[in-house]
Formats: sequence, C-alpha cells, structure tokens
Amino acid sequence: MPSAVVEEKINSYRPKVIDRLGSAGDAMASRQEMGGHSRGNVPPWPGSSDGDFHGTLSAIWIWARAQELLGDDRFSLNIASAWNFVEAAWSDFVPRTLGAHASDEAAYDCAMVLRAWLASSGHQSVDDEGARRERVAQAARLLGAYVTDLEDLSGREFKDPGFLAWTLGEYARAIGDRGLGATARRFVEASFGMKSPPAFASEMAASDGLFDFSCTTATRVLAVIGAEGPIPFVGAWLRERVALALPQGFVPRPMDENTWNACAAATLGYAFSISTDPAFFDAYKQLMDELDLRAENGVLGRTSGYSAETAATFYYAMATASILGKI
Repeated sequence: MPSAVVEEKINSYRPKVIDRLGSAGDAMASRQEMGGHSRGNVPPWPGSSDGDFHGTLSAIWIWARAQELLGDDRFSLNIASAWNFVEAAWSDFVPRTLGAHASDEAAYDCAMVLRAWLASSGHQSVDDEGARRERVAQAARLLGAYVTDLEDLSGREFKDPGFLAWTLGEYARAIGDRGLGATARRFVEASFGMKSPPAFASEMAASDGLFDFSCTTATRVLAVIGAEGPIPFVGAWLRERVALALPQGFVPRPMDENTWNACAAATLGYAFSISTDPAFFDAYKQLMDELDLRAENGVLGRTSGYSAETAATFYYAMATASILGKI
C-alpha cells in the first residue's frame, strides 16, 4: 500500500484515539483513591475498594499514552500517585522468584510493571527515577528467568506466554539490554518461531476458571515483533504468514469476549502500522467498530453485563492506540 494512503488511514483515526484515551484517562482518574491506606490505587471496577496492582499499572499506561497524545500533563499527579501505590505494595505482589510459590498473577504483574514504565518513563520525577528504574529492572530480571524456564506454553490469561515474552522483548530493546533481548528471542524462536499462526477465530476458549481475556494467537504475533523489532523483515512475515489467519469479524467468546477481541485488535492495528497491509486495517476496523459500540466514554467491560472495568479498558485503550503504533 502506498505510504501516503497508509498515513491517511492512520491519521483518520488520530482524533478518535485522542478522544478515547482522554476519556479513559478521566474515568480511571475519577476512580483512583487519592487518600487513605491505598492512596494511588485504581480499583478494578466502579464501587470496588480492592487493591489492584496490575490494574493500577494499567491505568498508568492509559494516562501516560493519553498525555503523550494530548500534549499536556493533566494526569501527572495521577501517575505519580499510582507509582507510589505500586512501590508501597511491591512486596505484596512481586516475589523474590517466580517459582512454584509465586501467585498465578505474579509474572503478569511483572510484565505490567514493564508496560507501565515503557509508557510513562518520560513522566518520572528525577528524585524517584533511580529507585523506580531498579524496581523495574528487578521485574525484568524475574520475567527473564521465568520465560527461560517456561516449558508449558498453554497458559492463558495471566499466564499467557506471548504477552510476557512480548513485553520482555519490548523492554529489552527500549533500554538496550542485549542479554534480556537475547533471552526473549531465544524463547520466541523455540516456542513460536515464524511459521503461520493458527486462525485467530479458531483459538480455544477456556471451559473453566474466572478469566479468558488474552488472545494468545495475537500475543504470539506480538511476541515475535517484540523479539525482532518492527523491522521490514517482520513486516514481510506479517504480510505473508500472519495475514492468512486474521479474523473476519468480531469473534464471539463465552468469557471476556470484549477484552479478548480488544487484545486481538491491538495486535492488528500495530501490525498494520508495521506491515502496511490493508488486510490488517480491514480486520482492525471491523473489531474496533464493534468495540466502539460496546464501550462508553472510553471505558469497557469484559463482556455483556459488565462496564468500566480497568483491565478491559486497558486492552481497549491499547487497541485504540495501536493503529498509531502506540502499544
């Protein structure tokens, strides 16, 4: 596709992206606890008072990306307060090792630390930067050791190996850590390779458990991009191998279908920005048109009957911004 046409398609979404992320940021800010024992916490849904470590990190990502697109610092106090909560609650959620005694969500928590830091590093205060950077580096080391030892690739939701490897690869490239980058590439090459993924719509659905929010077919694609970078070779792989697997419309799911489709859309939008293949744009538009209908003022619930949940809104925000390469 000619570059001028690609830019036109991407830029046509820019006003909507700015509006959606600004609205999502406002919603997360209105929910944030600004006093008390859990100051800075962003609860998982309206009316909840639960401490939500990865949810608060999700809100940081939304605020940081919104500020970047809006060109101001309207959420800077929210970001600072959220990081204070994360640091105060660190020992409750981030273990010394991601071994058998760690919680099921611990690896995901580490990955979300990296995602939030990647989005918000430009907004850190000078005084906190050194200590925060070391905590983030600790999370990255834990995640690197985890994927090195990971043999079971069937994990879903919080244990989705694609999401973890993608985040590790993106972080390693951002800070120029060749060791962590090599760890991510070795895992991706051994676990996924660059053969064609299965069709997105054919992905298994969880039959038990509480969550099934992660499109593991999509995050496998993101893991390859994270390991290799958004380079021309990856663009060719997306066009020649991945485009064949794209969903032809919104995919019904028994659980978390909004979040699952938002995860898929995030990959499709980002893949279009790299590959410039119109197949990715068309599939992205179909998913986003339906998600936009289901969202309200920039926020989304996991499925019908739920609304304004932090996790679902994070994936929706990623999907919205992905067409601009902001993921």
